[in-house]
Amino acid sequence: PTVAHSASPTGTSTASPTKGPTNSPTDSPTDVPTLAPNTETVWETIGFNGFEKEDGSGECDLNDWVDPGADAKVIENRWNNVHSGNCALRLQDDSRTSTATSETLPVANFDTLKVTFWYKPRRMTASSEEFHLYISKDGGNFALEHTWSSAEITDGIYQQGIVDNIDVTNASDVRIRFMCNGDSNQDRVFIDDVAMEAM
Repeated sequence: PTVAHSASPTGTSTASPTKGPTNSPTDSPTDVPTLAPNTETVWETIGFNGFEKEDGSGECDLNDWVDPGADAKVIENRWNNVHSGNCALRLQDDSRTSTATSETLPVANFDTLKVTFWYKPRRMTASSEEFHLYISKDGGNFALEHTWSSAEITDGIYQQGIVDNIDVTNASDVRIRFMCNGDSNQDRVFIDDVAMEAM
């Protein structure tokens, strides 16, 4: 008799196992941009005078600036003659006491000085009237650094004055001095918020 052969079973195909975990692709490193060097001039504050006591009392004070006499005075805020706070420096006339001189400024580690301040002229309108900034590098001899003439200032309002690039390299005793050159006691300049910076 013929023996019937059974058909061999069809096996279900089995997927071959994955050999080990598949590593995720490594992210390509991000390029860090190179920053351009900061070329902006950086000034360091080495002194400030708002002509008020540093104890916060609001009382007026020269704060170690030299008071020469009658034509230089620290005044309280009256008739809007102060830029900020409660006090300002008033210079008048053109006498030998129409000046105010700072204390010695600490510039030993610097080469350049900048002076920024606010000023308000009053009746400084004649062509001969002006005020000046002087500087001493040895504590005694003062040289003219800048002049504000009546032609370039506006009478009766506060405006900003800036004098920079003052060479103080190897200077031993640096001081600044403001001087008024008015025609009478009624010709005045009020000065406030004097900032001294160096680099």
